[in-house]
Amino acid sequence: MAETTTIDLLSGWPAQSLFPTNELSSAAVAVLKSPETYRAGLNYGDDEGYLPLRQNLSGYLANFYTPGRKASVDRLCVTGGASQNLACILQVFTDPLITRTVWIIEPSYYLAFRIFEDAGFHGDKLRGVPPDEGGVDLGFLETAMKQVESTPAETTQQPIKPCQPHRKIYRHIIYCVPTFSNPTGLIMPLSKRQELLQLARKHDALLICDDVYDFLRWPSRPGVEVKQATATLPRIVDLDILDDKQDATSFGNCVSNGSFSKILGPGCRVGWLEMQ
Repeated sequence: MAETTTIDLLSGWPAQSLFPTNELSSAAVAVLKSPETYRAGLNYGDDEGYLPLRQNLSGYLANFYTPGRKASVDRLCVTGGASQNLACILQVFTDPLITRTVWIIEPSYYLAFRIFEDAGFHGDKLRGVPPDEGGVDLGFLETAMKQVESTPAETTQQPIKPCQPHRKIYRHIIYCVPTFSNPTGLIMPLSKRQELLQLARKHDALLICDDVYDFLRWPSRPGVEVKQATATLPRIVDLDILDDKQDATSFGNCVSNGSFSKILGPGCRVGWLEMQ
């Protein structure tokens, strides 16, 4: 009887045969042999993350998502991975006494729910948005947001977090996976991305886009080589940046949550954030 291989589809773990161990080993040896590199890389460094990493990452993302557009390091921050970064985004940009509701496009990545609950959003403050053929029923979402806004807040307490010039607390959070959505694999059309962004701007919402699966694409026909991978569609954060109508001191309405987990290895615990 021929030996069979079992593929576990219960979790989204990558196949161990895909780990780039040789490349990681060579890179680690090269870095640890260079005092100039490892002294800067292993120290505390900038709050935004190791600058050479951000510079290389910004170039890579610009080539993948927006070929021809100049890369910008200023919009990038290195994180400890997508899950940790989701928690950090909520720490900075939400307040349970100001942020009315977290809207989650259904179906969604189930492990994100606990992160929202830990940030103070549960019960009626954590609500689902049904999908349509384009990935999200925007009519339902806008009607529901208007209903929430027309209802007085149940508390008269002062906000938990102090007002700071570098901090913006949004009235709503919208969480989605626009490309290769987990668990459906759906790709949100460009028109729907644009409409969702306009809705976020209209209702003072921050779109948190998990863009961790964007790089997992290959030709639909076997044997076709991909010479240079590029994005299927622009990210919503790219639309937010390119169509920015505000001044340089204002905040955008979308944050891209990226990670090396799917393209390098989840154990690295390294990701990035990009925002206007």
